[in-house]
Amino acid sequence: MRNKLILPRRDGHTHTEFSPHGSREPTEQFIQRAVDLGFEIYSLTEHPPLPPGFDDPTPDKTCGISWQELQPYLEHCQELKTQFANQIEIRAGLEVDYIPGFEPDTRDMLRKYGPHLEDSLLSVHFLEGKGGWRCVDHSPEDFQEGLVSAYGSVEAVHEAYWLVVKQAVLADLGPYKPRRLGHLSLTHKFQLKHPLTNPQQFRPQVLEILDLIKSKSMELDLNAAGLFKPDCREIYPAPWIIQEAIRRDIPFVYGSDTHSVKGVGQGFKEAEQIFAASAG
Repeated sequence: MRNKLILPRRDGHTHTEFSPHGSREPTEQFIQRAVDLGFEIYSLTEHPPLPPGFDDPTPDKTCGISWQELQPYLEHCQELKTQFANQIEIRAGLEVDYIPGFEPDTRDMLRKYGPHLEDSLLSVHFLEGKGGWRCVDHSPEDFQEGLVSAYGSVEAVHEAYWLVVKQAVLADLGPYKPRRLGHLSLTHKFQLKHPLTNPQQFRPQVLEILDLIKSKSMELDLNAAGLFKPDCREIYPAPWIIQEAIRRDIPFVYGSDTHSVKGVGQGFKEAEQIFAASAG
């Protein structure tokens, strides 16, 4: 079974100088760092523009790049592929947001730009909350004010999140729909401040989602970023979810989810160890 093999030196989830909430360091420096660390494949998966009519819920409006930047970003990816062709395989991609009700816009965007993408993710960052859409991962204070206060409990927020993840797996986004789900269990980001009474309360919902992922031949992002979040300290998805996914032979791809040069390759060894322990 492929999941019982050692993780390949591939980073399938990274951000670039285009990221409005990243370090803005040159993407070449990110890639050179990956080369120095011995990575063989490096996917550029920037946040695309949000759909028309969707109001970015962050105070500084930095969730995604602008529509004017999308084509230059893709051209940037192609230039880097050529520049580093003899050192590392670069794959152009996007981290696409699944937002309920905006499927037609997402499908249109993917129809237009999908032919230029080689490796992309489908992620859930947004839930409807107080005053409109809210990020599930902006800050622990915003999680409380915008989501917990609106839903009535931490448990209700998680329940809503898993419902949207299920919708993402089932959504018809056309032939260029990303095959890999990003940072499953992202609602755990602030779990040390907003803990669930029972961390496995939503096990039935998660197992149903994993069965759907398997049936649709999708992959999961083995995202190490959560290990370095002070209120999370846990890989995405949670280890018990990794174990259940491996039982279903769902493929994983390591992702640093880096937004800075220093974050390239972060947590790879820890991800390897968690992965091996889960597969054992």
